[in-house]
Amino acid sequence: MSDLVVTRTVQRVELDANAVLKQAWRLYKRLFTRSVLMGAAVLGVMHLFQALAGSSGSGFLVAVFALVLSVAGIAFLQGGLVEIVRGLHTDGDDDASFTEVLGRASGKIWKLVCLSIVSALGIGLGFLLLVVPGFVLMTRWAVGVPVAMLEEGSARDALRRSREIVSGNGLSVFKVLFAVGALTALVQIPFTLAAAGAGPFNWWLATTLASALTAPYAAHALIVVYYALVQPGRPVVLEPGQRWQSVWEEQKVSSSEGEEQPSVWDEYEARFDEREQRWGGGQ
Repeated sequence: MSDLVVTRTVQRVELDANAVLKQAWRLYKRLFTRSVLMGAAVLGVMHLFQALAGSSGSGFLVAVFALVLSVAGIAFLQGGLVEIVRGLHTDGDDDASFTEVLGRASGKIWKLVCLSIVSALGIGLGFLLLVVPGFVLMTRWAVGVPVAMLEEGSARDALRRSREIVSGNGLSVFKVLFAVGALTALVQIPFTLAAAGAGPFNWWLATTLASALTAPYAAHALIVVYYALVQPGRPVVLEPGQRWQSVWEEQKVSSSEGEEQPSVWDEYEARFDEREQRWGGGQ
């Protein structure tokens, strides 16, 4: 994991939905190969079992397993996509493969699954009641997955933290969700038409390609929302060759002669060494 500790505070800023979508598109293009390959690998397995569950000879257990796999697969993929961006957020040269980031995300898979189940039930119930509560919860919990991956706490803590982060920018976040949903639907239309009336293999191929192409962009947009609200003013992804300095390294300042002054951490180390010598620790 990163040595960067994400602050628990939220700086109240005005989120620009258009800027978020543009940044998400830049992320999508930069990470296209890894993101799509990862999406195809995870969603391909998920759609395979969905196809088996939809066949006439499938049983109840296969259908239940396909549903469970769908929830876990989507959560796993979203966590892996967050992990790709997290690495590049700290180190512009952290070009981990999709298998490596999935391995990193696997450590929080149960937390992600619980988050997905709770949020799906809550949003679904909201839509069944009056529709509007569903949209409200969907907006408030929009960055639950990035929070679950990047911060400590349980799935409930992630949802609570997501609400705190989004507070004050609900309309802008909803605009992002609406735009991403509309773009996803437009891209998936030709694949859906191609899969209509086709055999199981063609249906599986079309749905897997459609999901693999659209899921990364949606995930990247929400990651941009998270970082834009939690760490405004800092690039979401660093350029190659760059690395974000730690808190202690940022304390270092240059003198008028261009010499580097000791940081706060260096000063504490010097004091510790001095006291260790005085107390006999260095003997």
